[in-house]
Amino acid sequence: MRQLDAQTIAAGTSVDELMERAGAAVARAVGRWLSIPATPDRPIVVFAGKGNNAGDAFVAARHLAQAGHAVQLVMLSRREELRDAPLRNLRRLHNLKNLELFTWDQAIGPKSKLAARPAVVVDGLLGIGLSGEVREPIASAIRRINELPAPVVAVDVPSGLGTGCCVGAALTVTFGLPKIELLRYPDEVGRIEVVDIGLTGSVESDVEMIAPADVRPSFPPRRRSAHKGDFGHLLIVAGSVGFTGAPVLCAMAAARAGVGLVTLAVPREIYPIVASQCPPEVMPRPLENLDYARFDAIAVGPGIGREVPWLPPLIRDSNRPLVLDADALNFLASDLKLLKSAQAVLTPHPGEMARLIGQPVRDRWEVARAFAKQHNVTLVLKGAHTVVTDPTGVLWVNATGNPGMAKGGMGDALTGILGAFLARGLAPLEAAKAAVYLHGVAGDLAAEALGQEALQTTDLIAQLPAAWQSLARA
Repeated sequence: MRQLDAQTIAAGTSVDELMERAGAAVARAVGRWLSIPATPDRPIVVFAGKGNNAGDAFVAARHLAQAGHAVQLVMLSRREELRDAPLRNLRRLHNLKNLELFTWDQAIGPKSKLAARPAVVVDGLLGIGLSGEVREPIASAIRRINELPAPVVAVDVPSGLGTGCCVGAALTVTFGLPKIELLRYPDEVGRIEVVDIGLTGSVESDVEMIAPADVRPSFPPRRRSAHKGDFGHLLIVAGSVGFTGAPVLCAMAAARAGVGLVTLAVPREIYPIVASQCPPEVMPRPLENLDYARFDAIAVGPGIGREVPWLPPLIRDSNRPLVLDADALNFLASDLKLLKSAQAVLTPHPGEMARLIGQPVRDRWEVARAFAKQHNVTLVLKGAHTVVTDPTGVLWVNATGNPGMAKGGMGDALTGILGAFLARGLAPLEAAKAAVYLHGVAGDLAAEALGQEALQTTDLIAQLPAAWQSLARA
């Protein structure tokens, strides 16, 4: 990011202009939290350190005060420590109505007038330049921010990110591009909002965040003369006694993912139950005498149980793109050689991944990369900020989705969507990126409508049409 800043400034955009754009974006984000202006009893409290991060915070404080909000600004640096653009923006706060300025010494202690219950807190203490541990008085200010009963909006990155002393933000407003470390710490970072402040130039990275622009080209407009055969035929192999919901959820999601045909194969003993629950667009059938050549892709695993003698020949001989999930992964843990000739996308959660590698998953990113390279597969390692990678080692991180999706059945829906995209002809990496992104968008739309606590997989599947529409608009 420092390289991009330097390239942009060299191209003619001043530091002051970049700071103004960044601070204004933070002010807009804070304003969205508030239905009415912040009052002196419940002001917006802005914490500012030094350097450009403090300058961004000063600009945000000015915009908020000028918009009619009561603002308390706490400075952790002395005026003489500030230089250039940050100092110029501090001077612009002089005599500004609605704004109170405190030093750190004035903000703490029994005589402090700092609000005990702010409306919103803005964290502008530390930016991307932190090296080593957080020192005083910043460490005490971070602890104070985390104690305040208010949502925190972090400027660019939460202060102290990646150390033992870090601000816990509800929203991080980051500038230009998402910083890689933001994607590693979802609990501290909260929701990420990437703001375009006009950076120019380019840098290379082997970590990317999945964005609408990465997904949209995979789904060009349908030709008017299109027919169902143009969009593929997906076979789902799922279910066992006691697990009749998983295959239905998988098939429902696949049918909403634009595939032309969905066949759902289940053991004969549960066929009547599953067939009665399937949507009419899905073709259920008993799991026997399957001709894999009829299908464009196969999704295997949801609810199949551990007794699956038919699974090794399916993986070995089907010669079709495969999604392997759930119990299919648990089976693979004892025979990873089956992957040698397969065109496979694996979708483990961290527990399943630990079984595949035979040890706990400590670094999700590096574990995913190493496994995909070693076994020549595309890997979707699920969780907060799901990661997608393949043998190239480039890592794609997904920022859509929410904690309400931590429910049974959500992975079954993802398997159906991913299988549908493979059947439609997408390459494994493109299918995986698109599936996790749209799955997360649908989950976010469902949570927005219903809340996170009561959210169910069927609610997510019902929001897939809206997720497609949001992708088209993005």
